[in-house]
Amino acid sequence: MKYFNKTVFSLALAGMSVLSGNVSAQFLGGHRLKSDEDGPKGQFMVYGSLDYSKVTTPSTSSSTVSSAPLGVGYFINNNDLIGVNYAYSQNSVNHNVVYKQNEAGIWYSPSLMLGKYFVLIGQVDAHYVWGQQMAAAADGMQNFNGFRLRAYPLIGILLGGGWALKFKFAELSMLQTKTKEEGWTKSYVAGISGSTFGVGISKNFDFRKKSKNDN
Repeated sequence: MKYFNKTVFSLALAGMSVLSGNVSAQFLGGHRLKSDEDGPKGQFMVYGSLDYSKVTTPSTSSSTVSSAPLGVGYFINNNDLIGVNYAYSQNSVNHNVVYKQNEAGIWYSPSLMLGKYFVLIGQVDAHYVWGQQMAAAADGMQNFNGFRLRAYPLIGILLGGGWALKFKFAELSMLQTKTKEEGWTKSYVAGISGSTFGVGISKNFDFRKKSKNDN
């Protein structure tokens, strides 16, 4: 019950941060599309990004492979999406894997148009997390699992044809994981920094049959 209460509180906080961002955008001239306006309602969206980095010194080398959440969403109206997503990250030192993490879950994303080609987007993720990490007191990997709650804003640039670039510039998140040997480990991210900045791409798909009147 203790962890459930913390989860509910953290998710509520994340949701409020996204909603407050949308309210701020309205003061900047942002607006939500009306239900009778031409928009993406009923379409599906696929999004994500892949990243790779490597650092080499005279004595060691380390690398990181990660996918920002790769997701599929559905526009329940012209401004809001719901969907599922998955993310993976892996760290290696001297070509030996020392950490790998999977996470999968659900997400909700409201948006506000800022002119014709720009859109302010908020997103809230609730993920189950699992993976393996190098044990501190043993020679080998140990399993862990837990959950992550995350909220972040993005600026989208509409490129046409259903394509869009997404720029994430801040984050509020909580990650809690546990192992049999060490119990719960908690980590938090809040604010704007290099680690909270990211770039992704998305594509909308419309699988609805069009009538002759739509041509």
